[in-house]
Amino acid sequence: MRAWTALLSAIALEVTGTLSLKVFTSAGTPGLELAVTYALLAASYVLLSRAFRQIPVAVAFAVWEAAGLILITGLGALILGEHLRPAQLGAMLALGVGAALLHRGTRPTNPTRPGVGNAAQVSA
Repeated sequence: MRAWTALLSAIALEVTGTLSLKVFTSAGTPGLELAVTYALLAASYVLLSRAFRQIPVAVAFAVWEAAGLILITGLGALILGEHLRPAQLGAMLALGVGAALLHRGTRPTNPTRPGVGNAAQVSA
């Protein structure tokens, strides 16, 4: 559960950092704001690396990327007034479906043998 909390926190930080980059650069004052943006994005990567410890890389990265893109696109429309076209809405749906399919397809192939099918099961 901690890995999923880290992953969801990484997504929130990435989305916040990316949207703040757009807001700060629109204001024309890149300084401390830019440092804040970079700090948020760096913290996102740190949390993502923690999620990788228990969640397969394909799943964690797909969820991080898909959820981030969906949230940034949606919030860009809501907060920044950017327009969404039907193709973009379809792409957002496809991202969510793709991440869900990766998660569903990432199962241990042989749960009785450590290390077979799931890197998280490898014993030291």
